[in-house]
Amino acid sequence: MKSETLMVGRWRFISLVFVLSLILILPAYLLGNSVQKAEKVGDETCAECHDEVAADFAKNIHAINAGSKGFLCESCHGPGSLHAEEGDATLIYNPAKDYNPTGTNTCLDCHNGSNFESVTGKAHYELANGCSDCHVVHSTKKMLLKKAGSELCSDCHQDIRAEFLLTSHHPVREGLMECQDCHEVHGGTTKHAFADGSRELCVSCHPAKEGPFVYEHQPVNEDCGICHDPHGAVADNLLKQSEPALCLSCHPMHFHTSITGFNGNFTGPIHTDRGGKSTLDGFKAAMLTKCTQCHTQIHGSDMPSQSISGQGKALTR
Repeated sequence: MKSETLMVGRWRFISLVFVLSLILILPAYLLGNSVQKAEKVGDETCAECHDEVAADFAKNIHAINAGSKGFLCESCHGPGSLHAEEGDATLIYNPAKDYNPTGTNTCLDCHNGSNFESVTGKAHYELANGCSDCHVVHSTKKMLLKKAGSELCSDCHQDIRAEFLLTSHHPVREGLMECQDCHEVHGGTTKHAFADGSRELCVSCHPAKEGPFVYEHQPVNEDCGICHDPHGAVADNLLKQSEPALCLSCHPMHFHTSITGFNGNFTGPIHTDRGGKSTLDGFKAAMLTKCTQCHTQIHGSDMPSQSISGQGKALTR
């Protein structure tokens, strides 16, 4: 008896799921079929209702470079006969509103370069709400952007915008650079969507730091970001920390380093062969002295250092 009751309850549950499925899926299926049966009507029919959009779009780069005229609207929105007859916005495809990050992107049917490829779901258009988050397709603005380049970027990247307000920063807010100068905004395979590898990108503007040098500073060959924050920093020269704290994150302190970095008098050196001054206040002096007061060629040098202990590798000139 109990097993029969359990069986009846199970069938009732299955029946309920089936009915709900029909209620939810059937309308979408019927609507999908009705949209598929729509036919193309041509741009003139679209312009009868959307006259302002049509006037702007006539000057649009898509219209100017169109291979064939007559059905430009429906090349993106799909056949529009049902929409034209009923005036129902749901009966035609709208790429700006129907965007699905896991579905087909109509824009990529034409804009299919390698910088739009993504296997991880982290292309710019996938993380945003599609291409329409940045572009107004029917407009005549430059690159069809809603705002000028860097202003548009800062709307979403507020933390980066704040870094450009720090004391040392790349001149983006002054208008001498744009985010696109360093970033491939649509995406790509490189780290953080740099237009090139990190170091190669930096030395394209700072070639004097590239080398090769006879005496090299290894971090310079790896990644400029080890020492520098590219957007902005409190320390000078976009350094992540002020000297000597930055240098001491990799190098041990020179116990004898106490070249005067501030006003004060010091006694003579105890160990003359080691150079510098070694005093009770030496540590204080060292922490107030920049490493680059001695190691001036911090990115690399072709000339040997003059110090004996440096063995020609101290990057002093």
